[in-house]
Amino acid sequence: MKYIAYGIDRENANQDLIRRISEIAPEYSVISGQSRNELDAYLGEIEIAFRSPDTELLTEMPSLRWYQAWSAGVDHLIAYDAIRNGDFQITSASGIHPVPMAEHIFSLLLSLSRGLVRNNLYRQERRWVKVDQQSLFELEGKTMLILGAGRIGRRTATVARAFGMRVIAVKRRHLERLGPYDEVVAWEAFREYLGRADVVLNILPLTPDTEGLFGDKEFSQMKSEAVFLNLGRGKTVKQQALIKALEKGEILAAGLDVFDPEPLPDTSPLWRMENVAMTCHYAGFTPHYEERAEEIFLANLRRYLDGETLENLADRSRGY
Repeated sequence: MKYIAYGIDRENANQDLIRRISEIAPEYSVISGQSRNELDAYLGEIEIAFRSPDTELLTEMPSLRWYQAWSAGVDHLIAYDAIRNGDFQITSASGIHPVPMAEHIFSLLLSLSRGLVRNNLYRQERRWVKVDQQSLFELEGKTMLILGAGRIGRRTATVARAFGMRVIAVKRRHLERLGPYDEVVAWEAFREYLGRADVVLNILPLTPDTEGLFGDKEFSQMKSEAVFLNLGRGKTVKQQALIKALEKGEILAAGLDVFDPEPLPDTSPLWRMENVAMTCHYAGFTPHYEERAEEIFLANLRRYLDGETLENLADRSRGY
């Protein structure tokens, strides 16, 4: 018998999804479960796993040929030696997040440009105080530099241009493909463009190349009027360097959804900074998450059965 492991506790399993899987792959049986207690009897025969089984169990499935992650990033998986060196395919849920992420990016940016962070402080004190007009800024005519020019980057660029912004993308390959960008520059040259950007958007995955990428040097190269946005991974930024840049006025403001460490300690000065808009690592959340992830998995299941190349195939050497 061939098994597909549906990584969710049995009480919450989507029976309609199980039915659809059975229609596509009738030769497989679907086993719902996350824990060893639920999956232990089948570990030796599971060929496909998806969603969120306990991570360490993936290393104990000798017949596993493909794992469909339920997240866009897979760095948390590749951090395990046994998974990084494994011979099964890993695919991500990339494609779920462009809409909620782009909207979240502009929620943070607009809260800074329109003074909502400071206004909310007044609101908590029930004070009717108009934000200083000179502390506001407009997006029209500003330049956004995007690091992480994948699907989320493309969606963000489209929205940015609707605001009248100019968008520069940093890419590793396909530099000739402009897409929604005004300009595309090589990864190796991104620091040369930090001083040209009014908004620097970091939506990079966490890899050996990106860990600690933004530090004192990078923030010192930005405009003093620049806004730094990080909605990628907290560890791509040296957080103390960012705090120092904000405190010294090396950059104007920051919009943050990710931190290092998480949760952010209550002693961090970021909590009380009026030039920081922040949320608690939920920029990718959407009420449509499950349905979109399921469609990605089902489409890949058809490809797997037909012997085709899977979409969103992770490259372990690159870390994403």
